[in-house]
Amino acid sequence: MEKYTKGAIFNNRYRIEGLYKVENDYNIYKAEDLRFPGNFWLVHQVLLINNSRNFINNIFSVLNNLSKIVYDKIGKISDYFIDKDHLIVITEYLNGSLLKEVIYSSNFSSSTVKAIKLGLQLLEIAKYFYDKDLIRFIDLSPENIIIERNGVIKILSFSINKLMDLINEDGINPNYFVGTFGYIPPEFLDDKISMINQSSFIYIICAIMYEFITKVPPYLREDPFIFPPAISQNSLISIELSRVLEKNLSYSSHNRYRTFKEFEKKLHEILYKETTDIEPQKLPIFSLLKNKLFLGISIFFFIQILIIIWLVIYYIMIM
Repeated sequence: MEKYTKGAIFNNRYRIEGLYKVENDYNIYKAEDLRFPGNFWLVHQVLLINNSRNFINNIFSVLNNLSKIVYDKIGKISDYFIDKDHLIVITEYLNGSLLKEVIYSSNFSSSTVKAIKLGLQLLEIAKYFYDKDLIRFIDLSPENIIIERNGVIKILSFSINKLMDLINEDGINPNYFVGTFGYIPPEFLDDKISMINQSSFIYIICAIMYEFITKVPPYLREDPFIFPPAISQNSLISIELSRVLEKNLSYSSHNRYRTFKEFEKKLHEILYKETTDIEPQKLPIFSLLKNKLFLGISIFFFIQILIIIWLVIYYIMIM
């Protein structure tokens, strides 16, 4: 696909600064806002697979609805238009690093606590879009997740590049959910919407947590649907978290947690155990000696006060 060069301008407003992310038929650029210098946007360039009026109208209808979603955990859609044979979508620029880059950074190390905090944030996002019946437009994968410096998780944007698969001449395909192979559960490939429920998205979250912990991407596993125990890849995580991931990465959805609430409760239980010191802390010897000395001095002065009070009373009585 032809790439836009640095300096290209769209709608007399968005000037391309450089490539942000590249895929096969999908490019994302960082662009400066000429109306408000110093402000930036992401320009999504997607190759159109169908130029029919119905298809483009259906895509614009979906984008129009998605642009009305205001949620601080996802890059908002600001504008969209056609440029030759490309769909161009302008979305909010989010500061941070892609989760994929963070995981494989040389100075990054995961832990049980970090993994659970990641999972809980992803769960919050999944619950929001699931309740809004918009979860089919979100591709939860490490290449679409932003981690800000303060550790807050956000989604780069709606799955702009996968709208071509989700939308057809008649509208939205009701039996199709977007996703990335290696993270999606088996039921996503069966085209049976009745099989897709909350456990399907728990699977996706656990697949991301698994890679976060093990640094093993799906394409390095013999079978993308088979996950060796996470603790066998990273001995520093808790056995309890490893078991939770193993349960929820089961090929059969019947073996997983069925609801977000159940999964969330379990993550909080493990997090509590990992961050709470159950053993009572023992005071250092110096502190004990210091406390005994203070107690001794206090008792001494208390006795002195009692003696003075007794002497005063005695003096008053004999006068």
